[in-house]
Amino acid sequence: MHRLVEEALRFAATRHDGQFRKGSRIPYVTHPVAVAMILTEDHQPVPVVAAGLLHDVLEDTFTTKEELVEAFGPEVARLVEAVSEPDKSLSWEERKQTMLTRIPSLEYDEIALLVADKLHNLRSIRLDIEQVGKGVWSRFRRPLRDQSWYYHELLEALQPFRSTSGLIEVFEQELNRLFYGTEVDREHKLQKLSTVVTVGFQEEDWVQEAPTLYQTACELDETMRANDRNGTGGRNESVLIGLTELSYRTALTSDDVLSLMK
Repeated sequence: MHRLVEEALRFAATRHDGQFRKGSRIPYVTHPVAVAMILTEDHQPVPVVAAGLLHDVLEDTFTTKEELVEAFGPEVARLVEAVSEPDKSLSWEERKQTMLTRIPSLEYDEIALLVADKLHNLRSIRLDIEQVGKGVWSRFRRPLRDQSWYYHELLEALQPFRSTSGLIEVFEQELNRLFYGTEVDREHKLQKLSTVVTVGFQEEDWVQEAPTLYQTACELDETMRANDRNGTGGRNESVLIGLTELSYRTALTSDDVLSLMK
């Protein structure tokens, strides 16, 4: 192991000591270690791997950028700062939107670090759902619909960098596996979701689908039923609400969603 990586591992283990992954007793440091492993497998240079181990210390510990510069140099500090969310006093939506807005200005090595982080998050969520079910989503500050929005918007924001890192394709495959139960056939599953809006929800058509896709269909149906119970606007308004909800969750434009229904 390279000395810089060894030092980063020790630093991360110390700073994250006593922290755990959301809703579990899994030591938090397992996450940065997994991110560093993804970056190593992707043949990223040593400073990027070290930054993978350190990528959450600015966000989640009392570590300062100055400490990182002193201990690991300006390159590692730059990488960690690039993928750290802004002031946590901001709302969840503001922090996520700020990160999405920042992506076009990131360097290629910063993109690789960001994608490795989000890739491992997706894998962890999928494995947790397999073990404990949909209750996993209650661990987060926002429910499934908002998490779906964020990860889909991330994928869209990363598209201009697709030729710079193979990790983006792996990220997309993992997103598809979590939200649709398939690696490459997302459009077919989206078309099926659109039938919830146009035809209605029939539970027997969904029980064999991946848990998150099934839950999404249920929640989409409930959103429309809630409007029906309101008694205002009628069927047309419910359909519009359903299309808007599907668009939000999947980062598709209204025209994209309408094309799925043809």
